[in-house]
Amino acid sequence: MNEQECWQLLNSARSAVLGTVHEQRGVDAVPVVFAERGDDLVTPVDRVKAKANTTLQRVRNIEADPRCVLLADHYSDDWTGLWWVRAHCRASVTAPERAPDAVAALAARYQAYRDPDAIDRLIVLRVTDLAGWRAQS
Repeated sequence: MNEQECWQLLNSARSAVLGTVHEQRGVDAVPVVFAERGDDLVTPVDRVKAKANTTLQRVRNIEADPRCVLLADHYSDDWTGLWWVRAHCRASVTAPERAPDAVAALAARYQAYRDPDAIDRLIVLRVTDLAGWRAQS
């Protein structure tokens, strides 16, 4: 699959799994929502959820090691519709007021983010490599 097809399929997904690197456990995987922002992807850290720690583990992982992967897929009982896309990324964390275009991209895609107070921080994913597979009919 070429890069353009990977981007198209990735953008058709409503959610994905973000894998970050934990210093002791290895890969930490967590489901996320995301939006495209130019050549980057962005995923929010919600303000509304109660957290055991004020800084989510994925944020602590990224601050220690920015390497991560975003994996989106589609499953169907009709296996001709199967696909997956994996984006290898380098992540950074920023305040939403520093990236209004990213907030707008999330708000356009997900109604919950139309509330300006919904996002505590943004994880910006600089895509360094895209790979994918789709079933051939």
